[in-house]
Amino acid sequence: MSQPIRWGIIGTGFIAGEFAKGLRSVSQAQLLGVASRKASNAEAFSKVFDLPRFYNSCEELVNDPDIDVVYIGTPNYTHKDLSILCLEAGKPVLCEKPFAVNAAEACEVIEVARRQKLFCMEAMWMRFMPLIQQVKAAIARGEIGKVKMLNADFGYVVNGNSSSHFDALDKGGGVLLDRGIYGLSLAYYLLGEPLTIQSQANLLDTGVDEQSAMLLNYADGALAMLSQSLCTESLNQAAIAGSKGRIVLDELFIMPEKISVTKFAEAASNSFPSPLTPLSTKQKLVAKVKQNSLVRRTYISLSGLLKSEDTTIQPLKGNGYNYEAEEVVKCLQAGRLESEIMPLDETLKIMEAMDLIRSQWSA
Repeated sequence: MSQPIRWGIIGTGFIAGEFAKGLRSVSQAQLLGVASRKASNAEAFSKVFDLPRFYNSCEELVNDPDIDVVYIGTPNYTHKDLSILCLEAGKPVLCEKPFAVNAAEACEVIEVARRQKLFCMEAMWMRFMPLIQQVKAAIARGEIGKVKMLNADFGYVVNGNSSSHFDALDKGGGVLLDRGIYGLSLAYYLLGEPLTIQSQANLLDTGVDEQSAMLLNYADGALAMLSQSLCTESLNQAAIAGSKGRIVLDELFIMPEKISVTKFAEAASNSFPSPLTPLSTKQKLVAKVKQNSLVRRTYISLSGLLKSEDTTIQPLKGNGYNYEAEEVVKCLQAGRLESEIMPLDETLKIMEAMDLIRSQWSA
């Protein structure tokens, strides 16, 4: 057994706490210490999670030789500077999504990581969920045929006293960066890079999007329709429809514990006649029979029986944050500088897509 990977956390908010809980489920990980903008917050966090160390500053944490990797769980607008701080100090980084607030910032971080030859990854925890991995594999095997359409929505109400995490434009607020990034990341992961993106949004007085939607068009004809909201509760599901079947990721699709795979019945071989062509006696008889309500109900029932549905229920181990941490541990132990599941080039492409989306709102 190799030595455990020793973690430091920068940040003491809710997400940082959830990540700390997740690390408890990773056998090859040890949470060594925490830093915050306020040393008192770091001390309090260390007591809650029974950590051996807390630091008076972020600089003190990144200069601790016992720290092997740093998780950054601070507000969006701080991600770039803190990531660079860690990388310049020789520390690999797992940075909470969004990786930065725009593509230019993301590019800066990636350039430093590659110059320093250090591991760096966006903490898009959704991609590492076991059932998301199963969906990816099922699509690759052709279980639902050629993918034609992806739908994903993510919405629940945020109280009016929300922090700048949501409502301040200069601090990376808005629903796109907070929730829309999940749908985009899922679409890029399962369908690849789109040919075009179109978007609409409802903007608050602060300039951030309270609700937004995107339509992604792919060169092979597939479409992805994504929506996100801070002001209503949506289904919070994702569905991927192909030529032979459909996969539904149940609520909450970013951390699914249930997926359903439906195989479509074989399409009828006969085609519809042209309205300009006179019907044969047989066709007239069939059309008349189909007008009978009992026949229609029977046909609908039988059509349902012809479809096969397979449901998989798989409860998460830990709280879900452990899966992305396990990926970091594996990469570090194997000497890899990037994750194949969440590579830096794809993080950058998604950031560029979000820049494009936001530019369409102000056009």
